[in-house]
Order: sequence, then C-alpha cells, then structure tokens
Amino acid sequence: MKTTLELPDDLMRRIKLRAVHGNRKLKDEIAQLLMAGMASGPGRAAPRKPPRPARLRGRAPLTIADIETAIAAGRE
Repeated sequence: MKTTLELPDDLMRRIKLRAVHGNRKLKDEIAQLLMAGMASGPGRAAPRKPPRPARLRGRAPLTIADIETAIAAGRE
C-alpha cells in the first residue's frame, strides 16, 4: 500500500542513514521500524464497556419525555 507521511527532516535523515548502513531500501527500513515500534508498544486494549446508567435515589427513572423537556428548557 502506498501512503504519504510528513516526517521531520532530522528523523528522515536518520532513517535514511540507517537504511544505507544496513544496505536496505528506505521503504523496508521504515516498515521494519514501524513493526518493531508496534511490537514493543502496548497491545490492543480490550474495548471498554460503556458506563452503567446513573440511578437517582428517591426518584423515578427519567423518561424520554423528561429528557426532551430538559433539553427544550435549556434552549429557551
């Protein structure tokens, strides 16, 4: 896959030098660096569960009509 990246000049220079000293193509060096970085970083986090709804003590649960009324009152 082809893509375009904007990298700082100093970083690009360092990557080019690594590729030349390792007798590798620039694209292969960048791919290797990305794979190494992803392997060392945190793994894929499990998706978070949505928070449980808040329960209001001593009050009946809110209805859609209650929420719409509150929204309308905030617009006035």
